[in-house]
Amino acid sequence: MPSVIAFLPWAFVKSIVSVGPLRLLPYRKGSLPGDLPHVTQANIDGVLDAYADRPNLPISRGTLVELDGWQSGMDITDEQVARLFRTRHLLGFSALAQRELFQQQFGYSNFDTYTLVIQHFNPEAPGTFSFTVRRRDGMSQHLWGSDEFAFHRPLHVDGRAQIALDEALLSALLNLPTTHEHVYEAIVEFNLANTDSSDVPDHVEVVMCKSAFEWLLQIDSNAKSFTAALNALLLGINLEALDGPIAAKWRSRWPNTKSLLNAWAKDFCAVRGMSAHGTKKRGFVWSNRQHLAFVAIFFPLLTKKVLADGGVLTMSEGDVEKLRHVETYLAHDPFDFDWYSDETHPWSEASSVAKFAVLSDAMTLR
Repeated sequence: MPSVIAFLPWAFVKSIVSVGPLRLLPYRKGSLPGDLPHVTQANIDGVLDAYADRPNLPISRGTLVELDGWQSGMDITDEQVARLFRTRHLLGFSALAQRELFQQQFGYSNFDTYTLVIQHFNPEAPGTFSFTVRRRDGMSQHLWGSDEFAFHRPLHVDGRAQIALDEALLSALLNLPTTHEHVYEAIVEFNLANTDSSDVPDHVEVVMCKSAFEWLLQIDSNAKSFTAALNALLLGINLEALDGPIAAKWRSRWPNTKSLLNAWAKDFCAVRGMSAHGTKKRGFVWSNRQHLAFVAIFFPLLTKKVLADGGVLTMSEGDVEKLRHVETYLAHDPFDFDWYSDETHPWSEASSVAKFAVLSDAMTLR
């Protein structure tokens, strides 16, 4: 009978994590997870020997993935494969949703960190495997052995990456009702714009991020639709705007807007239009790079707000406060910072202000 394991070769989980129907099992070469009911540690090692951090250095740790009633080593159906790859998007997004930017090298991850492999193998020869690649005219299948070939960790993926998740968000997404299927489509667009792969240019990521907002908010590509949807969704959120070095620049470039967020939305739509249509326009407040950094913070928060309004998720007080302070991010160019100074990065400070507000409220209630 065919044997299959599903795993994340580039990300490690310290201990077993169970979220709804999903189980993440730590893998360490030669020791974890040990022999399982349907697959031995030796077979798992044999399969993962084809994955390397660098030439001639196979990975020594990773994560096995199990879902619903399917366990490592069992045969698998096409439906189960589809479910696992869908779950990979939800898992990756729940990790991206809790990351902090501009913390230098601490705790950073991207969507490619959560690469999922579903591998058939022969228990008698686990180091021999086949894989299929997509072609424009179909697909092509290849047969290799781990003694002569390895899949190398992409250079843009941290070799020390540990899985850190927003488990409440992941639990909600794993039980996403059919009425919110558009949220999943939005997440896919967002994830693919956050791989950090140099194969995906910034302007393409901008187009995908705008598409993610359109799926999430169920709107067309018009800037008026975008600003109107944002205003409606955030109507109950009292945005806290602290002045900053470039706040005046937003107001000057986009006059007659009632908030920095509305000005950002218009700027982002204009940059997206240039990226999608190749028009050469000037005068934007932010470039692709700055917009993508802000979207990485803002989009997950907005997704949680959509889920909360739909009764799918309860937003944490921290997320609500972070959303309240989101305009503070817009008042600063995140890349205009002296890392050799003793100052705190303004975006990191904005996050700290939101956290302090939650603590202050908790102390007041006491």
